[in-house]
Amino acid sequence: MSYSNNPNLPSARALGLKLLLKEGLSMSVVANKCGVHRSTIYRWKLKWLDLNKDQQLENFNRPNRVPGSQFRLSSCSWKIPTLSSRPKHSPKAIPGQIVELVLKLREMLKRCAEVVWWHLAKDNGVSISLSSVRRILKRHHAVNGRKKRVRPDNPKRPVVASPGELVQTDTVYYICPITKKRRYVYAVIDIYTRMTYAECHDRIGPVIAGQVILNAEAKFGFKVSMVQADNGLEFSRYFERRLKAHSILIRHSRLHRPNDNAHIERFNRTIQDECLGRYITYQTKTTELQTKLDKYLEFYNTKRVHLSLQYRTPLEMLQSS
Repeated sequence: MSYSNNPNLPSARALGLKLLLKEGLSMSVVANKCGVHRSTIYRWKLKWLDLNKDQQLENFNRPNRVPGSQFRLSSCSWKIPTLSSRPKHSPKAIPGQIVELVLKLREMLKRCAEVVWWHLAKDNGVSISLSSVRRILKRHHAVNGRKKRVRPDNPKRPVVASPGELVQTDTVYYICPITKKRRYVYAVIDIYTRMTYAECHDRIGPVIAGQVILNAEAKFGFKVSMVQADNGLEFSRYFERRLKAHSILIRHSRLHRPNDNAHIERFNRTIQDECLGRYITYQTKTTELQTKLDKYLEFYNTKRVHLSLQYRTPLEMLQSS
């Protein structure tokens, strides 16, 4: 019998057993009426007999009568309660003193389950799996749960009505299939005008990412008020401090939500499809890639029309603002 929280199941079982015992219907007929298998009706009957084991169901004054048929059935209990789904105690359960030790270490160290597990094995000689430590901390509400998708100090996204109000930035990774050498393209796009800027570098870091934003601001010719980026390492605290020193607010997208940066993600794909391609080998120098990027960005900003801009170019959108 499957576990359920339905409060009407005991009454439903009682109706089925009354059809079986009081009205004398067969198990197959009762099973069809109740919508269950006949073996289920049989198990209900066994539970009913165990529930009324203290009742005298045989009439010794009338020995020829079928045992249990209409004799003292009105005094029997008919509702069969649903068994609790609470698991039984396992002989392999973790002892209580180990659970207390795990919680004590967590309270003292203020660290994650991996660190608590390491100290248990190294300092206390307790052999326990990492999954068990995580389960203990979760069961006793000693962990903070998953990381929040939105930072508490994240500024509100503005309604873009002028150039520079919101600029999105991201990084495109290129890996040489032969030498596994990496190249990084730092891309920037203004949401209002769709003006773009990009630089190719051999390294990734917050210093370069911050300087790219400042170079893009100088190239655009208008003040950037807010920059939105994802949660990559190149957009860390130093990146924020560098831009805040130039009065530029930083806004981060939600975790695992690339649609928050839809404009820059689409521009990254445009760079791959129309400019640099999907792969870059070690034979192509970074300076050559930057020259190719500069020529394409000149075309993108001045001659390439956009459907979202009513068939205007980013430069025409900037001039009309």
